[in-house]
Amino acid sequence: MRLRRVALTLLLTIAAVPCADADAPRDIWPQVTSAARDGDLAQATKKANELTDTGRAYGLKTYPVYATAAAGLSYQSDRGGNKDLGAWAENTAYQLDGKYPAVSFTLADEARAQNSWARALPAAFRGLGYTVANYRTRLLGRVDLLLVLSVAIALTTIIFSIALFIRYGRSMAHDFRESLGRKLHGGSVSVLAFALLFLPIFLWLGPMWLIFYWLVIFFGYANARERTLIFVLGLLVAAVPVVLDLSAYWTAGVESPVVMSAISSEEGSYQPEALRRLTEVVTIVPDNPTLHLLLGNMHVYDGNEQQAADHYRRAIQISDSPGAHVNLGNLHFLQNDYTAATTEYSKAEKLDPNMAIAFYNDSVANGETYKFQEQGQKLEQAKKANRALIEQLSQNPPAQKIAMYHPKLSEAWSVSAAIARQGMARSLFGNYSYFDPQTSAMNPVTLGGLTAVLLAMLVWMMRRKAGYAGSCIKCGRTFCHRCKSARESTTYCTQCIHIYLKRDGVALATKRAKLDEVSDHQSGTLRRNRLFATFLPGSAQLLEGRTSKGVLGMFLFFFFVFSALGVGRLAPAIGPVASTAHMAVRALAIALAAILWLTMSLPVYRRRAVVA
Repeated sequence: MRLRRVALTLLLTIAAVPCADADAPRDIWPQVTSAARDGDLAQATKKANELTDTGRAYGLKTYPVYATAAAGLSYQSDRGGNKDLGAWAENTAYQLDGKYPAVSFTLADEARAQNSWARALPAAFRGLGYTVANYRTRLLGRVDLLLVLSVAIALTTIIFSIALFIRYGRSMAHDFRESLGRKLHGGSVSVLAFALLFLPIFLWLGPMWLIFYWLVIFFGYANARERTLIFVLGLLVAAVPVVLDLSAYWTAGVESPVVMSAISSEEGSYQPEALRRLTEVVTIVPDNPTLHLLLGNMHVYDGNEQQAADHYRRAIQISDSPGAHVNLGNLHFLQNDYTAATTEYSKAEKLDPNMAIAFYNDSVANGETYKFQEQGQKLEQAKKANRALIEQLSQNPPAQKIAMYHPKLSEAWSVSAAIARQGMARSLFGNYSYFDPQTSAMNPVTLGGLTAVLLAMLVWMMRRKAGYAGSCIKCGRTFCHRCKSARESTTYCTQCIHIYLKRDGVALATKRAKLDEVSDHQSGTLRRNRLFATFLPGSAQLLEGRTSKGVLGMFLFFFFVFSALGVGRLAPAIGPVASTAHMAVRALAIALAAILWLTMSLPVYRRRAVVA
């Protein structure tokens, strides 16, 4: 029985280890496509199975690039009338990576071309769901979201500042006239007061500075909610350039060889270009242990065990990396050299006592040599280090029995940024992206937004003792403490107080003239609000003083509109050819924008002016 157990163990081990002469995945895939192109679908299926079996032995789980190519072949074959090849390619795409978003999007386009909407829409929405599960598409989707949010915030702030100008511009001009009237006289006072409302333009500054200027000078006239929004929107606008810079860094950085290799290593996905591109980086940056560790993992995925061992040893020489010891021990394990494997695992355990996979792999190696007591001890140590990971490995053990060490994605981003800052890879790759928050924050918009917030509060504290001019809610006339008694109403001018509140015996001609003035003001206000509501839902509520509702509605409207306009045109989270997914997202965004327009704008059309 003991001999049978040993023989069975050897057979299983040999089956798990790929043959030294086995082709790498990059060599098998051309054989798959060649057989499919020649119409030998049986041979193509055999080679596709060989590809997945070989990859499983190397630790690979998915082939997103090949799966996307197979999905594209299915689309082209169906359009060309070759149904058998199309069906084979679709099945192969699902076999290689059925959860890669591009596969679902391509198959959705294929179903749409056949007018099979019952298949197209579910496939498109499945692809949208898969973008959340995939690191690269999730990151690019986050970039898309940040870009749309930035545009919505910027436009909302612009319209909000214009609404402040419309609501409080006459009152501000009145205060300017009062201040200038102490030193100047004549008609120039009114002209200068009006010009001061647009001071940045006369100082040859751009429209951006006019927006910030209005946020500062109207802060004192605004109510509590409007002041809060001035503060919040000012800070958000200041953050927009930094967010855009970070988004650009993410978009470019996720395609860098270092991050691409880290994603491939973490997800067990085969990226044919990762090995070649990372090799080029290592030739320029030869003394980084993380790069050698990643390159070793890429060689393992390609079946190059000797090259992988060389890079692991190089990483150990540079910094005595515990992860490199683990992966080097894995190579010894796959070669049935369990003594050398346990030696490497022990070195990793001493260097990093919290590395759970080192103890886990050590327990597996001890089990292969029938050292069951040591196996149990190592397994308990592994659970103490990271119980959740060990339980996951126990429930879903790797095909190779042992777990590979993968550098963290955050570490890959840091290495990529360090290479960019030092300019070491510029000779090969040109500009290598990195993100520096301090440098990014030194831009006019960020500095202007922060300055506007501080100045708004400072000017308000300096001016609030002198008081602010107001405007009559009936006729729109402006007044200040010098124009009327402070004991009278702060929402009506003197004439409206006598006509509407005190109801004194005002002359009939005066009363009629005032009623006409009120009627013109109220009618003009309604027309203005309806015009704004027609094109910008929520802006009419802002002009009417319904601040929270107006800003929220306007922000959501801009968000939906630019989601519809930007889908597929920003960061390629969905991809440039996923027309069905684009159409689904665009239709949903337009529908939500239309519902919001009906909800926010139609009530404005029903309002009537109240003159009496």
